[in-house]
Amino acid sequence: MFKKLDNSLSPKNLVLLAVTTLIYFLAAKLGLSTAFVHPRGAPIWMSAGISVAAFILFGYRVWPAIFIGGLLDHFTAQGFVINTLLIPAACTLEGITAAYLVNKFAEGAKAFDTGKGVLRFALFACICAPAINPVVGLGIDYFTGNTNLVGSGFRLLTWWLAYGVGTLMAAPFLILLLRASHRRLDLRGFGELTVLLLGLMFICLLVFGPLSLSLNKNHVVQVWLCVPFLIWAAFRFSPLEAAGTTLILFGSAIWGTLHGYGSFMAKNRTASVILLDTFVGVIGTMTLVLAAMVLEHRRIEEKLLAKQDRLQEASERKTRDLVVTVQALDVEATCHAQTKRALREIQERSHRLGESINPEGKRQ
Repeated sequence: MFKKLDNSLSPKNLVLLAVTTLIYFLAAKLGLSTAFVHPRGAPIWMSAGISVAAFILFGYRVWPAIFIGGLLDHFTAQGFVINTLLIPAACTLEGITAAYLVNKFAEGAKAFDTGKGVLRFALFACICAPAINPVVGLGIDYFTGNTNLVGSGFRLLTWWLAYGVGTLMAAPFLILLLRASHRRLDLRGFGELTVLLLGLMFICLLVFGPLSLSLNKNHVVQVWLCVPFLIWAAFRFSPLEAAGTTLILFGSAIWGTLHGYGSFMAKNRTASVILLDTFVGVIGTMTLVLAAMVLEHRRIEEKLLAKQDRLQEASERKTRDLVVTVQALDVEATCHAQTKRALREIQERSHRLGESINPEGKRQ
């Protein structure tokens, strides 16, 4: 169970900040290793999702970890320049903004429990907030003379998509994994999940592996063959398993695209990134929405079944009370009948006794 970060500099809080900084830094380095459009233009920026998840789970006081992680990333890559301070500050502001909007309008860590919450999370954390960093970054490059505004539209688009899709990939899985205890799978459920994941990985190898070069020429294997596995995960398991399944699929899609495999390869690398990010954004959002709606349906069904059980129990209790009442009335009616018979017998005895006492009255 996660716990909000407090003001104290306890060892636990310091360890949490250090771990968050390290994870953010490593994710940033991993993102830079996949950049092929621009030196700092990764197709998907997972650090953005880590930032949003950290702020939602641990509170806004975790900001030093995000800022220092971004600072180390830029300093080790570029040295100390103006970007070294401003871009990490923009990343921190972006994470805080996304977390604030999600907490205010999408119930924070509970956003993935309802379809409406998932859509609001996607709107605020994956569409609105990710615009901050690209605008700041391009503004810095423009005023420092490193770029011009002509032709920067595609770079702005790919930058925005990378941060938005990175948030969609990383944040839901981390939030669902760390926010609370989870329902344990039984042996049958674990076996089904294993079959699902093995099947998905096999299809991903066909769609995004070396074999895709020959298979896709004949349009034998397409990326949409992976979608049934996402639907399977959404219907049969919880949002956590659905988010993990999408993470495997999208990781395979990114790997394949970076190595020249799969359906998203185009002559223009920028177009490849846009196709990849669009696929991840649309399919990822729909999978999480479907999983949340299935979870809502299950909860409503459980509530209805619980109410039905309570009504049935109440009905059985009332029936038992009614049977007891009827039995009591039967006993009372029997007592009344016995009393009437007893009274009638007493009257007859009294009459016979009166006649025996006054026999002359009878003759007269």
